Amino acid sequence: MMLRFLAIVSSLLVVFLVAACGDTPTTEAPTVSPTAVPASESSEASTTGTNNGKVSANDATEEELIAAFEAAGIENASQWAHEVEEYRPYPADDPEFTKLRQDLAKYNPGPGVLEAIIALLELP
Repeated sequence: MMLRFLAIVSSLLVVFLVAACGDTPTTEAPTVSPTAVPASESSEASTTGTNNGKVSANDATEEELIAAFEAAGIENASQWAHEVEEYRPYPADDPEFTKLRQDLAKYNPGPGVLEAIIALLELP
């Protein structure tokens, strides 16, 4: 519940910041900042959220992935979250997410989408 609230607040913050900058967001190249999804200190996010706003590629629930992707403005967040979850586990010695990049590239993500997804993920 707390994670959903934080995701909504983060989404509103992103919309406000984009509006303040005068930019119109596009679905082709979403912008992602490392702090787009605030970490929660609640018990529900303590195993997957960290202080850097990222979620675990290997341990986050599909719902947590969706919330992070939606907060970052990634279109089709549930589809991308499902794909990230489907191809688990990701090797801990691959901080560049080479395996995940190859797996997601098969779906021809729009420009910037793959990098936006990777920017929100970390390895435990």
